[in-house]
Amino acid sequence: MLKKLTGIALVGAIVLTVPIAAFAANAQANTQATTSKSTKPVKQLLQDKAQIFGISTDGKTSEQIKAELKALSSAKHTEQLNKAAAKLGISTDGKTAEQLKADIQAAVQVKLQEKAAKLGVSADGKTNKELRAALKAAVLPKLQEKAAKLGVTTDGKTNKEIRTELQAAALTSLKEKATKAGVATEGKTAKEIRAALKASKEGKKAEAVNKKAAKLGISTEGKTTEQVFAEIESALKAKWEKQAQK
Repeated sequence: MLKKLTGIALVGAIVLTVPIAAFAANAQANTQATTSKSTKPVKQLLQDKAQIFGISTDGKTSEQIKAELKALSSAKHTEQLNKAAAKLGISTDGKTAEQLKADIQAAVQVKLQEKAAKLGVSADGKTNKELRAALKAAVLPKLQEKAAKLGVTTDGKTNKEIRTELQAAALTSLKEKATKAGVATEGKTAKEIRAALKASKEGKKAEAVNKKAAKLGISTEGKTTEQVFAEIESALKAKWEKQAQK
């Protein structure tokens, strides 16, 4: 649940922040021009901004550069909205940026309300921002409890900072467990280490089952570990019943 809440927060942040990102050339250029007249003219400021975003300014007027910066802003905005929509399973076909933004906000609100219900947080009359804040407050004690178990201090830390330290502590613990099991961890993510541990555990189980099967004269060729185990149980049951009849 904590990971899902983080994902929802990220999607919501995309919707809220993209429209006012650094790509909004008109307003920002005008503001910079006003505050920096003594150092740089408007066109120079626009050229500097265009250079940052890889836009050629050769032979272009200030208006043309502004137009290209605005187009880039719009494209980046749409790209971010499309990514957010994809994460939420929202179709983007034939929708304007405003329609897509509204759909994303509605979907995020539903998911936030679902999480609120699971955590016992009232969502009545709350905006997405207010509900997100309430959820953070509700999740904090759970993070602190988990942190205490792993010996991670939480004083003065945000949820995000606690999560980061929990992930680091969990990874360290996972690596120690893997090392004891003889599983290499170098260059592997937590997910890959877990998969390797699972494979190692399953391999050891299969080895033990096959040894037992060999003792009982049971063939393991072309059979899964579960099938061999079932045959072992059946053979042992028959053996015990035979002994009981004597």
